[in-house]
Amino acid sequence: MALENKTQEKIATEVIKTLVSRFENFPVDASQNKNAPFHTAFLNAFTDKFKDKVSDIPFFISLSSWMHGLNTTLGQTFFENIAHHISNGEN
Repeated sequence: MALENKTQEKIATEVIKTLVSRFENFPVDASQNKNAPFHTAFLNAFTDKFKDKVSDIPFFISLSSWMHGLNTTLGQTFFENIAHHISNGEN
């Protein structure tokens, strides 16, 4: 089943809105993340496991937080809006 051009455009708009929103929130400066002191302590305990994989624990924490926000956005807004467009607003 092919989607109508109008539906494809609506989906493309949702993708663009989500990407723009997430790009605006991408972590650049990990020093601003002051909400995860326990994350730092726990991850420091696993330094040997991260060897050669993660060189910057604070950035890793910020990136993980960003990924969690992306997953939340996808699950709460994005997929619901896409389903709404595909179903033409029918439940």
